[in-house]
Amino acid sequence: MKFLSIKEYFYKLNTIGFILLLMPLMVFIFLYYTLPENVPMVSDQEQEATLLLIVLVIFFIDLTTVHWLWSVKMKKIEKEIELAKRMDGYYSLTIMKMVMYCAGSLMMAFAFYLTSSMMFTAFFLAISIVIAFQWPSASAFCKHFRLHGREREMIMTGGDVVTKNKRR
Repeated sequence: MKFLSIKEYFYKLNTIGFILLLMPLMVFIFLYYTLPENVPMVSDQEQEATLLLIVLVIFFIDLTTVHWLWSVKMKKIEKEIELAKRMDGYYSLTIMKMVMYCAGSLMMAFAFYLTSSMMFTAFFLAISIVIAFQWPSASAFCKHFRLHGREREMIMTGGDVVTKNKRR
């Protein structure tokens, strides 16, 4: 990814994150308000439980794969010497993780539309809360890469490193 400053990097990362968070929310709201017009396609309790099991298994397999890829690729990225290369790798991994959470949220929204079961609403909200706790930030970046000193200061201040002995 090309970025001109650290502030721009986190701005772009957060913008994409908000889009990936709001897209399933808008889809869910749309499906929620069109639901009274439609009779649920799956109304049997047994079919609903089967659908719930299928969606949860797919979601957890998906997230397990993503978190495994995250840890494997983070180990490679941590070995990079240049901060810019670490930032590029972190960017792509973070977007991948957010896209997969978005896909899981969309699955829950679609399952809710098919069944009108509040269980899928609860899972949708749980996924949204998990996304909020894993939100990318400058401090999360520093924590993932265990940055200290000048690099940490540069990331936390957005690239504006101020020296203590600077004269005006």
